[in-house]
Amino acid sequence: MRHQLGLDLPERRIGLSAHDFAQLLGANEVVLSRASKVGGAPTIASRFWRRLAAVAGETWWQAARARGEAYIAWARALDRPEKVKPVGQPQPRPPRAARPTALSVTEIEHWLRDPYTIYARHILKLARLDPVDLAPTAADRGSAIHGAIGDFVKAFAAALPADPYGELVACGRAHFARLDDFPEARAFWWPRFLRIARWFADWETERRKGLQEARAEVPGRIKIALGERTFVLSGRADRIERQTDGSYSIVDFKTGEVPSDKQVRVGVAPQLPLEAAILRHGGFGIEPASVAQLVYVKLKGGEPAGEARVIDLDGLTADDAADHALARLKAVALCFEDETMPYRSLVLSMWKNRYGTYDDLARVKEWSATGGPGGQE
Repeated sequence: MRHQLGLDLPERRIGLSAHDFAQLLGANEVVLSRASKVGGAPTIASRFWRRLAAVAGETWWQAARARGEAYIAWARALDRPEKVKPVGQPQPRPPRAARPTALSVTEIEHWLRDPYTIYARHILKLARLDPVDLAPTAADRGSAIHGAIGDFVKAFAAALPADPYGELVACGRAHFARLDDFPEARAFWWPRFLRIARWFADWETERRKGLQEARAEVPGRIKIALGERTFVLSGRADRIERQTDGSYSIVDFKTGEVPSDKQVRVGVAPQLPLEAAILRHGGFGIEPASVAQLVYVKLKGGEPAGEARVIDLDGLTADDAADHALARLKAVALCFEDETMPYRSLVLSMWKNRYGTYDDLARVKEWSATGGPGGQE
């Protein structure tokens, strides 16, 4: 069957490997090595290895082994330096002209927590490639759910249909169609989406009673003056609601982890406050207005399938949170306008046992093993 399909036979590949090995073994100087242990357990020399020892004879074989011990000694010496000097944390300081002047609201958290991510992505222009034939991930599931809800809200922005659940399921089918080639993922995710759709239809019906209008996937941007340059803050709000009193609510749908109220208040999860700032400055194509609520809607598909949470700002208004977030962003942007300001890694790390996209490039495991960045502010 392999021959009829035009594929190489296994025997031919084995023969080619043997041919290559024989050719290389004829070089003037050859190093033959094998692992003495695998996974901590001793290994047994192959029949070919033992055959070489028998043909070479005791004298020649021991002489070859002795020459090999010299290489092993050199390798072990590399692990025993005379002086151990801990590696320092990378502190790249690119020129001002290379530093980004435009970021999205979702990237500002990276700028606050891990500036090295901004350096690698926007200055070095590095993007991690997905593995070949990658199975659908949680990000694909989130995109499908966001797309379905966005299409539903856009289609019925003025009024809800007679059957919100049925219409939302129809929107979901269009976005989940890309998973038809992955039956395992679809079998797991589609029932969860149906539970989300049922919950969302009930929540939306009740929510619309206090709204004049709801808009989905709204793009926006504002400009922030930074002396000689201008910084552009952009974003795409999952949903902007206009309430009956003329104020607005900004809603963000999350299929993963939802930031806590405290993280939003202290400014390390600034996405929604910054979206509120864009709205307050007319960046969403809406007349500048007050923001009444910042809302996270968690869509997991479990029990319960969804959960809406108005962010508790501990006495502050949403307008106050927006102003504070925008002021802090401007302060950070001004700091990075200084060419002496480095893009350090993990300034405010969220996880102790999870690594980001560029942590290998930043050699996090090397310098963090010595106690971190050494007390730098």
